[in-house]
Amino acid sequence: SPVFIAVQNKKIRDELSALNASFMDREGDPFYGAPTVICVLVKEGINTNIEDGSLALGNMLNAAYALGLGACWIHRCKQMFESEYGKKLLAEHGLEGSIGVGCCILGYPAEAFPEKKIRKADYAVYVG
Repeated sequence: SPVFIAVQNKKIRDELSALNASFMDREGDPFYGAPTVICVLVKEGINTNIEDGSLALGNMLNAAYALGLGACWIHRCKQMFESEYGKKLLAEHGLEGSIGVGCCILGYPAEAFPEKKIRKADYAVYVG
C-alpha cells in the first residue's frame, strides 16, 4: 500500500521543512539541509498499512547506505499530511485519504561515514 512523494523542488521542500518543524519543540531544519525528501504514505483501510510503509522506508535507508548516500528517517509525516497544506498537496495529486508514515531525506553526507560502533551486548537474545 505505500505511495511515495519525492520532492526535489526547493520551494516545496522548504515549505515541507517549515511545516514539519512547526510540530517540533525546537527551531531548525528537520531535514538537515538534505535536497531530496521522500514522503512515505499509505492508504487508509489496509490492515498492515503502517507496517508496509515502515518497511518500505527502512528499505530505502538501506539502499541509500549501499549507494553511499546520506539518509535519515524523519518523523512527523503523519501530522504534515493531516494539516491543511498536506491535505491540499494530497488532493492535488489524487492521494486523498493517505496517511503519512515518515520521510526519508537523501543527500551526500558532509563527512565520511563514521567508524562502526560495537553492538550493545544485550541487543539480541538467542532462544533455543
